[in-house]
Amino acid sequence: MSGSAPLQERVVATEGWGELTLDRLLAQMPAELELVTSWPGAAAPPLRWVATSELEDPTPFLLGGELLLTAGVPLAGRSPAEVADYVARLAAAGVTALGLGVSPVHDALPAGLARACAQHGLPLVRVAEHTPFVAVTRRFAAVLEAENDRMARHLVQANRRMLRAVLSGAPESSLLEVLAAEVRAWAVLTGADGRISASAGRPALDEEQLRPLQEKIFAGSGPRVEVASFAEPGAAVVVGHPLRSERDVNLGTLVLGAPAAFTPAQHTAVSVAVGLLEVLLRQRTVGNLAPSRLATALLLGAEDPGGERAVLRALAQSVAGPEGEPVRVVQGVRGRAHDGPWPPRAADELPELLQLRRLFDTRLVELTGYGFVTVTRSPVPGRLVQDLESRGWLVAVGRPAELSGLRAAHEEVSALRGRLRAGGRSLRVEDVPWSVAGLLGPESGRLVADRLLAPLEELPAQRRQLLLGTLRCWLDAHGNWDACGRRLGLHRNSVRRHVQQVAELLGVDLDDARVRAELLIALQFVPGAP
Repeated sequence: MSGSAPLQERVVATEGWGELTLDRLLAQMPAELELVTSWPGAAAPPLRWVATSELEDPTPFLLGGELLLTAGVPLAGRSPAEVADYVARLAAAGVTALGLGVSPVHDALPAGLARACAQHGLPLVRVAEHTPFVAVTRRFAAVLEAENDRMARHLVQANRRMLRAVLSGAPESSLLEVLAAEVRAWAVLTGADGRISASAGRPALDEEQLRPLQEKIFAGSGPRVEVASFAEPGAAVVVGHPLRSERDVNLGTLVLGAPAAFTPAQHTAVSVAVGLLEVLLRQRTVGNLAPSRLATALLLGAEDPGGERAVLRALAQSVAGPEGEPVRVVQGVRGRAHDGPWPPRAADELPELLQLRRLFDTRLVELTGYGFVTVTRSPVPGRLVQDLESRGWLVAVGRPAELSGLRAAHEEVSALRGRLRAGGRSLRVEDVPWSVAGLLGPESGRLVADRLLAPLEELPAQRRQLLLGTLRCWLDAHGNWDACGRRLGLHRNSVRRHVQQVAELLGVDLDDARVRAELLIALQFVPGAP
């Protein structure tokens, strides 16, 4: 091991994310390092450092992963059993390999050394004569430096690919595809509700299997990583990362699975992807320039020949989903069981806004005096409505509409909003019969009837029923005295007298068609009216 034999200085780096392994150092020094007993399995063990020691027990000074070089002083004059104990201590400490220098202490391998190394799975390397240990250390340092440079270049290239993916039309899906290919894993992106919104690389687990891991992720705060293992192929190592807003609000999770643990370089790539996904989700929920561009396009688009196209493009950037798909207007009011101060204080507006943007997957949400209004491409499924109602909201969901029909869709939903609290349940425009009575609903209709017909309520019951029945019959007969008289079995003059008395009591002009229409609608909400 003495002398200064010349060493070839050219260092070749490998490709991919692989760690620096023992076989790569051996390949760099084929004349100086000879593998006597190999490692168990097909994959070479990782090599993290080269250390030199002549102590009988160097393990207190080792961290694991080293190629331990020795001239064999601890093995001189030792029995095979003592040699085996020495090897056992090194293997237990996590040493990657043992390198023995031939001469001047030993002319050949100590008895039992090769057998002990094979039994404990510890590779044994013979260091050639006239090869100084420092030369091995220098070559390892050169290989390590080349590996670090290669890894840095690979990370830069991977980052560029991920940034290009973020700028694509479907940024989350494209980013996951790039990440899964880079780290050789499957990847799943979920929202804060646990539903999978994007995936890549054939995920081995579904939403239900991922739910316990997600609950652990959401239970904490700040940057964190949750690791789990599953029996399914490709899920031996499953790593979950939270995606959070600047105020530590849960926006979703990124979950990756692989057959084996990720290398430090792969973890670095994943960390970059986590940062990019958080930016994307924060833009979608907290907001970016798209709403202001949309407002500008709406205000100035009339003077621009391409104004409609600009509005559509800004709308696509503000509302999740493919450009050109119809949108819905949704309005919400607080249910009776959740009465409280509204609108919230300025300090409390952001959490409410963030929550609604996340639930509807849109940035177009506005808190109003009655509750909120949003424009979304979500179909607003039943489970979302149930989630909103559990949070104290009753919602009116509009029908799908194109940009040109957005104002009309908003008016339809606004007409339904008054019925939400009266009926105590959420409504959809498609499910509501479109009549004046239908839009009023029973509570509002009863209120109208009480206001318009209040003077009649003070009459004796028999007299009140007679006047209400005569008024209803006369209105149904379009003011025909004779037809109404025949239907009620009264003389036409009696009908006229009863109707005139109603007009006097109510203080209205029955010659006004609008008054007659209001009374006809009100009569539909009078309990027990003929």
